[in-house]
Amino acid sequence: MNETDLDWRKWLKNGDQYLKAATPKGEKNRFGADIRYNLLSMSLEGYVMAILDYHKKLPDNHTFIDLINGLETVMPIDETLKKRILQYENIQSICSIEKYHRSSPTKEELDDLKGAITEISMIAHKTCV
Repeated sequence: MNETDLDWRKWLKNGDQYLKAATPKGEKNRFGADIRYNLLSMSLEGYVMAILDYHKKLPDNHTFIDLINGLETVMPIDETLKKRILQYENIQSICSIEKYHRSSPTKEELDDLKGAITEISMIAHKTCV
């Protein structure tokens, strides 16, 4: 992959596509809760990476906490929004060898996470112009 393959525009497009796939309109979702959680997580990553790439920054890693911490290096994040997102990070703790953990999110958790990521989406679309 060359240096121009991923830029903020591509990250933003990825975020939109993952969010759309996780939350189709007017039809029953073909994905289960675990897949929707992963799609929402990749959507969050896309939006945050778009903002960071727009500002020529990178996060330390791609966990929820690292993405949010990276985002805070370029803009303030509402504390309530931050907490809403970070409370769902441990649904799948798959990056740690010591505390590998997976559970299935509830519909309510998915709806709340989607709402929070939709807010991040709006921020990304306003920032990356």
